[in-house]
Amino acid sequence: MKVLIADDHALMREGIKSITKTLPSVSVIDEAINGTQTLSKLKKNDYDLLILDLSMPGINGLNILQNMKDKGIRCRTAVLSFHPEEHYANRAFELGASGYIVKNAPYEEIKKAIHKVAGGGRYVSPELAERLAFAGTPDSLPHERLSGREFRVMLLLAGGTNISDIARELFVSDKTVSTYRSRIMKKMEMKTNAELTMYAMKNYLIE
Repeated sequence: MKVLIADDHALMREGIKSITKTLPSVSVIDEAINGTQTLSKLKKNDYDLLILDLSMPGINGLNILQNMKDKGIRCRTAVLSFHPEEHYANRAFELGASGYIVKNAPYEEIKKAIHKVAGGGRYVSPELAERLAFAGTPDSLPHERLSGREFRVMLLLAGGTNISDIARELFVSDKTVSTYRSRIMKKMEMKTNAELTMYAMKNYLIE
């Protein structure tokens, strides 16, 4: 089994490495310290398991998952993130991830999640499973009403990226991005990018 650990924190990589060494038949444990390096290694090598941090310098984890999906890169993926499960997990699963666990979870739970994904299963904590069951209902958070693409555009807008740069990143026209923005504002009942930024920061969607 070939494993890629993608995280910009050396101590975290070492901790995850100690867990991956307990997996059966591990032959390679590779590392990446940012999003660009992660994508480069995924394109050049065939990994069986990717342990992916969502918040890395350069290309973020969701965009890495989207690139993997677009380019047909097949690799079981366990997302490990500081972001609360309810904010990002459903998006990660939509893009092909098989597991999502927060970094402040107990060591044994992280180990369980990685082993389960490595074995071909899916990992969802009981708390997250209950939360996801209500996603899209009237009681869900505003950002949970967005489609996967709308959510990505919302994060970029909230982070201060302008429409032209978003269009280039997503390979669409400025007009298409503007249409997405209008839908986002309507679904989230907001009017300005500043409101999006405040909401995203309050809900730990951006740092």
